[in-house]
Amino acid sequence: MHHHALFDHVYALMLVAFVAIRAPYDYRRKQQKTTESRADAKERLLLLLMFTGSGTMPLLYLFTPWFDFADYPVATAVGIAGTLLAVLGLYLFWKAHRDLGRQFSPTLELREQHHLVADGIYRRIRHPMYTAIFAIAIAQACLIGNFVVGPAMLVTFALLYLVRIDREEAMMLAHFGQAYADYQQRTGRLLPPLRR
Repeated sequence: MHHHALFDHVYALMLVAFVAIRAPYDYRRKQQKTTESRADAKERLLLLLMFTGSGTMPLLYLFTPWFDFADYPVATAVGIAGTLLAVLGLYLFWKAHRDLGRQFSPTLELREQHHLVADGIYRRIRHPMYTAIFAIAIAQACLIGNFVVGPAMLVTFALLYLVRIDREEAMMLAHFGQAYADYQQRTGRLLPPLRR
C-alpha cells in the first residue's frame, strides 16, 4: 500500500470536504427548473473526464495497487504547500457557493429568476468557483505522490475550463447584456484585477 500516509489523509479529507460543500447545492439545484442550457456532448464528456481525474482515479490510487507503478515520495515542503492550497481552495469553493446561493449550477445553464451575482467574492472575481477548483487541483498534484493520479484533476479541469470559459461568458453577456459587460470591466476572471 502507499507510503505517503499523511498527505494521502490530507487529500482524502479535502475530497470529503469538497463533496460536502457541493452536495446541498446540487440537491437544491435539482429542485429547480432550468430555463436555458448550453451543456452539449463535448461538455458532458469533459465533465466526466474531470470526475475521473478528481474522483475515480484518486480513489483507485488510495484503495488499490493499480497506480503503484507511478508512485513517488512527496517532499514535505510540497505536501505542506498542497495542504495550504487545499485549505485556500476549499474556503474559496465554500464562499463561492455561499455567495452564489440559488444561482449555482455546475453546467452551462441559467435557472428561473436567474440574476447577476456581483457581491461577496463575486465583487472582484467573476469565476471564483474555477479559481477554487484550480487551487484544489494543484493541491491534489502536490498531495498525491503519483505521476499519473497527482496531475489528473489539473489536466482534466484545465481542458474543461478552456473549452467552457468563453462560452460561459458569452452566455452571460447574451443574458445580462450591458450589466455583464460593465461587470467584466471591473472584475478579473480568476483573480482580482491588479488595478481598480
